[in-house]
Amino acid sequence: MVIRGFQQVKDKDYKHTFSPVAKLTIVRIFIALATTRGSPLHQLDINNAFLHGFLDEEVYMYPPEGYLIAKPGQVCKLERSLYDLKQASRQWNLELTKFLLSQGFCQSKSDYSLFTKVSQGLFTSVLVYVDDLLIAGDDVHSITQLKVKLHEAFTIKDLGLARYFLGIKIARSNTSTFLN
Repeated sequence: MVIRGFQQVKDKDYKHTFSPVAKLTIVRIFIALATTRGSPLHQLDINNAFLHGFLDEEVYMYPPEGYLIAKPGQVCKLERSLYDLKQASRQWNLELTKFLLSQGFCQSKSDYSLFTKVSQGLFTSVLVYVDDLLIAGDDVHSITQLKVKLHEAFTIKDLGLARYFLGIKIARSNTSTFLN
């Protein structure tokens, strides 16, 4: 279901829309650092990401076609964001950020889409681009645990080792990783 977000009025139906995404320079540096450290680079996609965001504002919509419980003239109050709401991306990002912080990650001050964690001397990092994530780290077990927790919280599509991210083709050989 997609809502008609073009009818939203600023400061009435939404306040903020900005959601940080990884800068292409940071993506390239992230991949390069994972390569030089010999870290596996995993890629995830969050299923229906925008539906995980909770709304701060009161937003109403007409019931969708086929919804027979509502009486004529009734509307639905949304508690979670839907695709096409102006604040949907921001609300999703806030939920993901809260989750990663609760898992012990620190958010970078220079790029808010980069999260890092050091636990028992092992380094794990996550780079976020809307609903696509790159994960790199010293310990495959830590990465696997993070994937399980992400799946429990949001439902993920595990794309395995990264092959293609934001137009960057990632190829591997026995000795190194190549960007194209």
